[in-house]
Amino acid sequence: MNRAILSAKHPQFAASLREYGYEIIQSETIPCNMPYERDHADLQCLIHDDTVFVLSCCTRLTEALSRDYHVISCGERFSGSYPDNTCLSAVTCGDKLIGRIASLDEKIKAYCHDHEIELIHVNQGYAKCSCVQIADNAVITADNGIIRVLQNTEIDVLPIGKGSIRLDGAEYGFLGGASGYDRDKHTVYFCGDIDRHPDSERIKRFCEIHHTKVISLSEDELTDIGGIIFC
Repeated sequence: MNRAILSAKHPQFAASLREYGYEIIQSETIPCNMPYERDHADLQCLIHDDTVFVLSCCTRLTEALSRDYHVISCGERFSGSYPDNTCLSAVTCGDKLIGRIASLDEKIKAYCHDHEIELIHVNQGYAKCSCVQIADNAVITADNGIIRVLQNTEIDVLPIGKGSIRLDGAEYGFLGGASGYDRDKHTVYFCGDIDRHPDSERIKRFCEIHHTKVISLSEDELTDIGGIIFC
C-alpha cells in the first residue's frame, strides 16, 4: 500500500503522509446532510483484499482505484441522512466484517456471502468511524454497543472513553475517524497527537501488544477527518 485516501480539509495530515512516502488521493464531496461528513473517505469507499466498493457518485475515486482494484459501484439506497449514508461504513477484520447490517449496501452483503465472510452486526451505523483498527483481529472503540458485541467474538477490543476528538460542527468526533491503519506496514496513523488523548498510554500499549507501530501525523489535537483509507 503506497496510497492514502483522505479529506483535503486539513492539509497538514496529507503533507505528513507524503513525507512517509504515500501518494495522496483526495476524497470527494458527497451529498450528506451534515456538512462535516461530505468529505469523509470512510463513507465513500470500502476495501477488502483486491476489491473496493465505491459510491457511484464518486467517479474520481473510481477512476483512481480501478487500476489496482476490482471496483464495485454501490449506493443505490444512499442518501444524505443517517443511516442511509453509512452503506459503506464497515470494518474488515480478516474473515469478518463489522457493521450495521441493515444499512450496508446489498452488494457488500452479497460479496460477504460469496466469500464466506462473517457479518458481525452492531447497532452503530458509523462502524468504521467508531473503530480504530490496529490489526486484523483488534480494534479500539468508545462505542459501548460495539464493545459488547466484539467481546463475544475472537476480535480483541480496547474500550476507551468518549470525546477528546475534534470534529468541526459537532460536539466531538470518533477516534476511528481520526486514524487509519496500513496493514502492509503494521502501522496506525493518527490525525493529530495521540499523546493528547486521555487514554493514550493504554492505546499505545494495546498497539504494542499487537505489534503495531503508532505514528502521530501532527502535534495538533486529534481530529476526525473521516479516516484515512490506505490502498
